[in-house]
Amino acid sequence: MSRPARTRAAAATLALAVLGVAGVALARVSGRLGGTPTAPAITVAGAPAVTETDTLRRGETVSQLFERHQITGVDWTAITQAVANFRPSRLKAGLAFLFTRRGSASPHSVSARVSRDQRLVLTRVADRWDASVEAIPWRVETVVIDGAITRDVPSVYDAVDAAVPDSILPASERRQLVWALADVYDWEVDFSRDLQPGDAFRVVAERLHVPGGETQFGRIMAARLDLSGKHLYAFRYDAGDTSEFYDETGHSLRRAFLHNPLRFSRITSRFSRSRWQPILHYYRPHLGTDYAAELGTPVRAIGDGVVEFAGWGGGYGNLIKLRHPDGMESLYGHLDHFAPGIRPGVRVTQGEEIGYVGSTGLSTGPHLHFEVRVHGHAVNPLRVLGGAAPGAPIAAARRAGFEQEKTRLLRLLDPTAGLLASTPRS
Repeated sequence: MSRPARTRAAAATLALAVLGVAGVALARVSGRLGGTPTAPAITVAGAPAVTETDTLRRGETVSQLFERHQITGVDWTAITQAVANFRPSRLKAGLAFLFTRRGSASPHSVSARVSRDQRLVLTRVADRWDASVEAIPWRVETVVIDGAITRDVPSVYDAVDAAVPDSILPASERRQLVWALADVYDWEVDFSRDLQPGDAFRVVAERLHVPGGETQFGRIMAARLDLSGKHLYAFRYDAGDTSEFYDETGHSLRRAFLHNPLRFSRITSRFSRSRWQPILHYYRPHLGTDYAAELGTPVRAIGDGVVEFAGWGGGYGNLIKLRHPDGMESLYGHLDHFAPGIRPGVRVTQGEEIGYVGSTGLSTGPHLHFEVRVHGHAVNPLRVLGGAAPGAPIAAARRAGFEQEKTRLLRLLDPTAGLLASTPRS
């Protein structure tokens, strides 16, 4: 560096040391700094905003969470009055809060997603906190997922995990997708026992993506299940007030009774006229099906009905008996406890949670004992549920719209399928 250049650099360094930020800005306004032409002035607004995330811990209140971040004096009563349907005491552990601050000061804003579509935003104004609700701008994207059951990938959970990376759907959302797929075929297929190596599935689903990177499973739009060489199609279509799934012929997949009182389970004992009783140590009839499941697993009503009995049933332990049309009854035994409101005379709907798996009565471990009776006589549940008769056909006034939507979804689901047969599947 030449002597004149070194002199100018030294002058510039001195200007920075003596004048500080304000002096630098002033020198730049004049267009020269240490004899060197400079760019226009840069206004320094203050320290950059920093956002950190913290979650509500088990057994912790929102106030305690805020105190960890040096936030006190929040008037939660005023906030609950200002924000509809917001109740701090009902927030679940694991809910993420974003705290934004400048420098070392306490946060000046806090936000949290309190529902799928809404975010609560708290902003500090002088000595108080103002609350508002923002709509979350989810973007809907369509994904097509292929999965296959093999000896190494024995379940739908495993198949979806193998087919879908975290970048498409996180693990928790992949689980939601599997549950939704099981719900689609709830009246026809037991995913815990009917799928075998060689079976496969293809799903057209919506995923929701929001700026900031969060991704959620949305809903299933169509599916094809290849079960023992047979194609079982399902197409979502608006059936009036609700969306429903129909097969390729336009018949609803909904039946009078669900295939299984538990979504995912393992059969440990089947219907038998003579089975060894492991506690009493002698052979006796086992007039139902036992499903192994974790303690507290929700138990569903297999169909619409009325609670005929809910109480202690001797060897059945905590027992619920439902009365259905046409002389049919369903029994749910060994329950840990009943769902709120379940008592004799109460009407329940298909799929409603009525109780939770337990090990009460003559039981060696958590499981559900499930029975079906017709006109008082026990029948094998696996033979009478999810019958082969097709569901109700779509209304004639909606047929054209359904066919149009089916064609659109089929292009995504199975581009090589062409026209599908119109005969109801059995």
